[in-house]
Amino acid sequence: MPFEANVFVLGTGVVGGALLEILRGPLASRVGVVGVANSRGVVLAPADAPGAIRPDELAALLARPRGVGRARIEDVVLDRIAASNGVLVDATAEETIGELYERALARGVHVVTANKKPIAGPWPSRERLFDVTRRARRARLRYEATVCAALPVIGTLGDLVRTGDRVRRIDCVLSGTLGFLCNEIAEGTPLSKAIAVARERGFTEPDAREDLGGADVARKATILAREVGARIETTDVALEPFVPRDVLATSSPETLERDVAGLDAAFAARVERLRRRSEKLVYLARVDVDDGGAVSASAGPVAVPAAHPAAQLRGSSALVAFTTARHAEDPLVVRGSGAGGAVTASALLADVFAVTS
Repeated sequence: MPFEANVFVLGTGVVGGALLEILRGPLASRVGVVGVANSRGVVLAPADAPGAIRPDELAALLARPRGVGRARIEDVVLDRIAASNGVLVDATAEETIGELYERALARGVHVVTANKKPIAGPWPSRERLFDVTRRARRARLRYEATVCAALPVIGTLGDLVRTGDRVRRIDCVLSGTLGFLCNEIAEGTPLSKAIAVARERGFTEPDAREDLGGADVARKATILAREVGARIETTDVALEPFVPRDVLATSSPETLERDVAGLDAAFAARVERLRRRSEKLVYLARVDVDDGGAVSASAGPVAVPAAHPAAQLRGSSALVAFTTARHAEDPLVVRGSGAGGAVTASALLADVFAVTS
């Protein structure tokens, strides 16, 4: 029996690894794996058996040393994906992968991504990608997983816009990672320890400084602002990092927790002051649309009353509230788990089934 979908998976980190694990389980009979690629190389299934990557081949790929450079997905590989009606699934955080998307779409290959960087990248690059998408006769680009993992944020916002509603404001806790950190330090966990736990649980970006500096939130806010028609760049987002910029600038992914440890006492004191005022520290983003249609975006740590919806979030939960002309008095709220490999992988799979159904 043919598979419902065939996929070529880019990236075998937290999200890609979770996706491959899911595909080895109950979905093994429904989704075939055409190939897998990471910075160590590429492994392909036989042309006549798209779901038949042997476990030992995949294990050998994962065991290769890092640092050999991301394998270029040559035209012959894209042709193989196209021939199998495959979907290119991006579970990486690569900056310059948009060109590959363009080549794939031009060959009729659907692209599904959790990678925010091509979608929130420089406007000319983003428009070139979306222009290819518009011209592609049958290939589609889906990116629901770029904002809040498996929460239906992009789809909900798209439906509001398509049906003629007027978006006035989007209030968001967009980072499940920063939400987790806020909740942990509110419970007395030192910030540096909370970061280590978030990394271990797969909540952070590959470089956790992108979470702490707000860059990840700025990209998500940019994506949302663009969905309502704004020609906005990530640099246009008024951004305040979660931890001081100088600490992030002098640290590295390997030394981050050690470097942040010097902030543990100050954060604990801040949280205690807020607790005494019945407030909580949260990292909020906002997209505002004025009466003339001008769009602005901001993000940063703020204190909110304990009764505020954002203060009620637990774990790595995220929240997006849409205030619109039709949802003026009672905003439309999407809420749930906003980080983690398994939930993000599930969003990728939902998009795979959406483009192949």
